[in-house]
Amino acid sequence: MNSLSIQTTVELWEGLLEGLYPLVSPETDSTAINQYGGCKRHGLLSVYPTNLFLRCKFNKGIDVALNKTLFLLLILATISLQPSFAQTASNMSNLVVAATKTHLPKQKILIPVTILDAEDIALSGANNLSEILRFIAGIDVTSNGGPGQIASIFMQGSNSNHTLILINGIKINDSATGVAAIQNIHPDLIEKIEIIKAPRTSLYGSNAVGGVINVITKQPTKPGYEIGYKTGSDSTHILNFMSGFHSSEIQGGIQFHKYKTDGFPARTESKVASGHENDSINAFLNFDHNNWSLVTNLWQSSGTTEYLDFFLSPVSQDFNNTTGSLDINTIVSNQWVSNLNLSFSRDDIKQNDITDFNDSKKFFIEWQNTIHANDNHQIVTGIFLENEKFNASNYGLDIFTDTNSKALYIEDIINQGKHQLLTAARISNTEGIDDKLTWNIEYGFIVNPSMRLLLNAGRATRNPSSFDLYGYGGNTELTPEISKNIGVGITMSPSDKLSVELSAFNNEITDLITFNYYDFKLYNIEKARIKGIEGRIEYLVNGWNIYLDATLQNPKNITNKEVLLRRSKKTASLGFRRSFGALDFNLNLMFSDSRMDFGGVGLEDYVLCNLTLQYNLNERWLIRATINNVTDETYMLANNYNTAQRQSFLGFVYQPTP
Repeated sequence: MNSLSIQTTVELWEGLLEGLYPLVSPETDSTAINQYGGCKRHGLLSVYPTNLFLRCKFNKGIDVALNKTLFLLLILATISLQPSFAQTASNMSNLVVAATKTHLPKQKILIPVTILDAEDIALSGANNLSEILRFIAGIDVTSNGGPGQIASIFMQGSNSNHTLILINGIKINDSATGVAAIQNIHPDLIEKIEIIKAPRTSLYGSNAVGGVINVITKQPTKPGYEIGYKTGSDSTHILNFMSGFHSSEIQGGIQFHKYKTDGFPARTESKVASGHENDSINAFLNFDHNNWSLVTNLWQSSGTTEYLDFFLSPVSQDFNNTTGSLDINTIVSNQWVSNLNLSFSRDDIKQNDITDFNDSKKFFIEWQNTIHANDNHQIVTGIFLENEKFNASNYGLDIFTDTNSKALYIEDIINQGKHQLLTAARISNTEGIDDKLTWNIEYGFIVNPSMRLLLNAGRATRNPSSFDLYGYGGNTELTPEISKNIGVGITMSPSDKLSVELSAFNNEITDLITFNYYDFKLYNIEKARIKGIEGRIEYLVNGWNIYLDATLQNPKNITNKEVLLRRSKKTASLGFRRSFGALDFNLNLMFSDSRMDFGGVGLEDYVLCNLTLQYNLNERWLIRATINNVTDETYMLANNYNTAQRQSFLGFVYQPTP
């Protein structure tokens, strides 16, 4: 790879989103233009560009332009097309999307993956996404207080901005710091969570260094409606309403959700509680007709969060997190499926007591094509365009950026006999960033029907955030952080009641962006290495569903020889679930080892225990009771910030029979 450095750009028609290029030509039948946030957005009715050019420019002076026909021929020349391809699995809940950008059953995924379905989420008793994720071994969660306060996750020892968070496949990591507002995502709106514990920059671009978490929202299609209510500790009130409809070609639904709580004191030095209000909307509309479909999704979470400033004075901020998408899916032939995606995300924070604000807006266009050679071979190619606008004012420093990026990715998935192979690569071109080629290679060997051996390696990157480049101490000469990862694993299913997964990982990250106190400026000056092993056992015995999840890791800063902050070396979770007729019992326990925080402060280890009981009165009524932190454990996730004491909640769900 050192003989050629490839810079790929996609040249198409005229600019879209004030600088991006659209995936349509002048011959496109219809283009509807509307305004969103001051940026023009095009609604596309035609899926296929009639003039698509791919230009690859090499250091040796070779400049090659390929039209669409030749581009497709180059792809098709590498495969042998067969008359048809089969459906890979009938159980949709077992299909994983985020790992490969295609629907594959978990047994064909070659990296550690955790799937949480609607039942797992409902019985967790959690009131935000971070409360669910902390029960997944290998994920450290921090929070600056209670509901609505800033929360961060560290997956397999990587930094908090090294995990990419998706809502229905849409990136929501903000432009300011590169983290996502997971504290504003309520579990009542979530249908499924996919946790990918391996780098995926080759498919998604920046931030997917430690892994990817894809949150799939609910899509209520049952006729009629559903109402839910929950109340409990800290004057918490949660109201949920869903309604859906469906016909032979159209399915749709909408969900309204309101969450209000008085909270508890966020800081250990204060007795002033910090309240939180969150109003959410989740809606979708699907239209299927013959060989094509139109899919739209909207998710929005907005409200107000109270907190304490540096001087312990009560202040508040308004937030708005929004994602929306339009997908046009077409079955071109028995072997070729095309998807055109137009989407956007927004992360907006406004302080109510001062004039500071952060407003991140991202607009995406992605054209993905999946070619099925046969039942055992598929190729995925994609062109990705992004426009990112960031506007902020913090402590008198104003920032405005308008950045365009383009990328081309390709993925090859082969399942032949006992061998499973995935290769993927991505070439990106981001304004002002020295982008790097990213890739993944993954191999699986099927020893027998109940055992697989796995091997994976990859290169991933995290681009500097807007604050890294232009904030206090910002440095416009910063380059991407680079990760080189290797992992091995084994999966075993000795019986239909027992499954075992074991894996080991080694992730070396160079050019880490760190503050230099000599000149108060950010530089790419540190290195880190995270080594670890993790395992998961699931066992079904006498009606009990039992799981044990554990991770041992050594997250180390190689530069200063210290343990990476807020990351534990040992985490484990244990769960027990059983149905006793109409009664569902769910008990979750988790353990986190001691961690180091800023200023050399140590955070003690802790154990949490959450219990949920759910009783189905009849087909219409359901009652759910939860006790979180059953043992009333006292612990801290961040120094000088409180966590919840024992909490109890009681709620119901009512769904009239249609």
